[in-house]
Amino acid sequence: MAVKDERTAMTAERTRTLELLWGGGERPTRGPKPALSVEKIVRAAIELADAEGVEALSMQRVAAAVGKTTMSLYRYVSGKDQLIELMVDYAAEEEPPKPAGEDWRAEVAVWVRAVWEFHLRHPWMLRIRMNGPPSGPRQLAWMEAGMRAISGLGLTGAEMIWAMTFLDGAVRELARISLDMAEAQREAGITGLQADADFAAGLRKYLDPERFPMLAATIAEGTFDPGTEESGILPDLEFGVQRLLDGLEAYARRRRP
Repeated sequence: MAVKDERTAMTAERTRTLELLWGGGERPTRGPKPALSVEKIVRAAIELADAEGVEALSMQRVAAAVGKTTMSLYRYVSGKDQLIELMVDYAAEEEPPKPAGEDWRAEVAVWVRAVWEFHLRHPWMLRIRMNGPPSGPRQLAWMEAGMRAISGLGLTGAEMIWAMTFLDGAVRELARISLDMAEAQREAGITGLQADADFAAGLRKYLDPERFPMLAATIAEGTFDPGTEESGILPDLEFGVQRLLDGLEAYARRRRP
């Protein structure tokens, strides 16, 4: 019975969250328009997370930001977990890339860069545990834009979903790594170029060519040497995306009559 009651409660909570995500869940009130709303609460929480990280987020801090008591927030959201789920969707309110009339590969590259930049604007998103597929209108708009970019390949709907989920996961994880490294560099008081130079110098000093012949050859080619300026997006990501698109194109071509 306890398990059934817990499942029922979870279903009700999920239903309520979906109502809030899709704009039909604002609690009705009579009289003048209330000074507080779900949107105002969520946007205040996003501003706090952007400035201080999701670790600083609490119902008390958000209540202070909107000038209300903590208890008043619970009339709109059930708690911190639901608030974070709403934040993840509201943070994606920036419009996804519009088709520019370019070839499909260029459209995907634009989409990938936009997702990368989105995570840099909201780094706290990379600290959130994903508890399910996107279900809010703003996140789904980004998925729709990505699927639209590859829609001309002749993939099935499921294949397009899989491809875009893989791309999104790659961007998300590499953005997380990039931000972690940038944070460590700031704490150490060095730039990314200095960190790259130190890494390359360390490898040259300690790497044994007999034990690591492939890496030694790569180091000799200057692969790990820092460039003249810091790039906005990882070359690892650029390379991986292009090779994935190569594979999708070849896969689609093989299936054509």
